[in-house]
Amino acid sequence: MTIKQFFKSKIFKCIIVLLCIALVSGGLLAILNDLLYVSPEELIARGVKSVLGAGYSGEQIDLTAEAYKDYTGSNDGIVLQAIKIKDANSNYTGEFLIKAQGKHGFSEGTISVYVLFDSEGKIENVAVSEYASSQTMMSKIKAKNLSVYMQKDTEVTTKEVASGANYSSTANDNAVNEAKAFVQQYKSVLEG
Repeated sequence: MTIKQFFKSKIFKCIIVLLCIALVSGGLLAILNDLLYVSPEELIARGVKSVLGAGYSGEQIDLTAEAYKDYTGSNDGIVLQAIKIKDANSNYTGEFLIKAQGKHGFSEGTISVYVLFDSEGKIENVAVSEYASSQTMMSKIKAKNLSVYMQKDTEVTTKEVASGANYSSTANDNAVNEAKAFVQQYKSVLEG
């Protein structure tokens, strides 16, 4: 096959069509990425709103600071974010919002939750943030199921959260318990 024949062949035409598709798709993805970008501040605002509603804001706590250098999480979970809650007047309320990830869900999947702690370090609210697609039973865990965590000082068993979703409940428990352990260990530092 000569070069001239190659440029007239169906193979060359297919390559050109695929190249055009790749260029157009790449350009659209770049544009959409810019249009749909969510800043870290917006993610914090969404997390605060999902737990507290409107009228509150949050201040991100730097978990890479020297005060938290010995924190590594546990085999069951890790804290991803810590946020100081402020009211509409930007006054610190004494509450903390912790985003923690729990491990050991179905097929070793993970679940991330926001856990709101009051000024005494007790759980006020829990909201699921995100979960691995393998956690197919997450639909069984509703807001009323998450209320078992409120004001409890002891760990909650998976049967209390949602029957039939034991593995997802385990990951959820692990996330909440990791957040609770983090606040108990670092409460005085978080308030500082």
